[in-house]
Amino acid sequence: MMNLLNDRIKEMYESIAICTERVYSLSGCIEAAERRNEVIDNGMVDGYENPIADIAERFRTYIYLCNETELGFLRYAAELTEKKAAWEDNIEYYPSQVFLYNDLIYLFEDDDGYYLVLPDELAAIFREVTARKDFAAMNAYKLELSEYAAAMINLYGAYEISFFVEVWNHHHKEKITVDAAKEFLSDRAYFHSDFYFVDGFVVHDCLFYDDFEELWAATEDIDYYMPTKSVIREYTGKEHLDAPISPGELEINAFLAEHVKDERLLDNLQLGISFSLSRLTDPAEILRDLEVADAPIADEDFRGTFERMYNNLRDNSHIWELSGFTPRQYQAETGESIKRFKLPKSKERKRK
Repeated sequence: MMNLLNDRIKEMYESIAICTERVYSLSGCIEAAERRNEVIDNGMVDGYENPIADIAERFRTYIYLCNETELGFLRYAAELTEKKAAWEDNIEYYPSQVFLYNDLIYLFEDDDGYYLVLPDELAAIFREVTARKDFAAMNAYKLELSEYAAAMINLYGAYEISFFVEVWNHHHKEKITVDAAKEFLSDRAYFHSDFYFVDGFVVHDCLFYDDFEELWAATEDIDYYMPTKSVIREYTGKEHLDAPISPGELEINAFLAEHVKDERLLDNLQLGISFSLSRLTDPAEILRDLEVADAPIADEDFRGTFERMYNNLRDNSHIWELSGFTPRQYQAETGESIKRFKLPKSKERKRK
């Protein structure tokens, strides 16, 4: 089975696997995990005074937030646990990380391989919740809320909880309140950890507090862009590497592929370009990415074509520093123009 693991995945699982005899109760799994981490502290796990009840309660809540893939993984883990079978398929399955790091599924290791354990108490809750007549409808509702939460954190970087309510209510007859939004966003933040809270704001997890303050200072006088449903759909999956990309990104990626032949360097460059589109990126950062990829930046034709493509793409990308507006929309809305992107001269050309 080990040949199914690449080095990165193997290192991650080795760091969290429990190398003791498998147990199947939640209390037994917790104790085994505590011994592994050597952090036994009067029965407390992750700051919870009553870990059994707290984990069970969180799990019941999180089931409603699971998408089809995550629900499928829970069923798969429950099946492996019941059969006491080794985890030999889908070893790199993404949802495993979500449940393992939330103390909902436990990973044991012995000479035969890795074993997933969904503790008996949580397996019973999973069967009970998913059998409810209203589960499908409530799950669909929570997933749509999750799509809005994901899209908005990708569109704005940081936004006020009250604006989440405004956007949802703008597009739905069934309204939500600020209190309901706070409860949902709190559950979502703990389950997927893609944002955190600061004084009534939802903040992207890639932003440190100082970064958030800097972004807020840049945007506090700019009204939020109100996203359309199509933009919400587009930006829901922007954080995933396999998310669909726009025609403009496909065009610039194809252009870069003509000039950067090292596939690893090309992938890193294309990924950096994609990530930069949500920010008013310093041109010097893009220049560094191009230099690292050994792109022909001294060639005027390359520079001119790249700048044209990048500006066209950025003009239609939603920018955090513009409160979610694209530069084109921002100019139409305010009459203020955004400085065009232009690569600084490379060091070689400066010396000439």
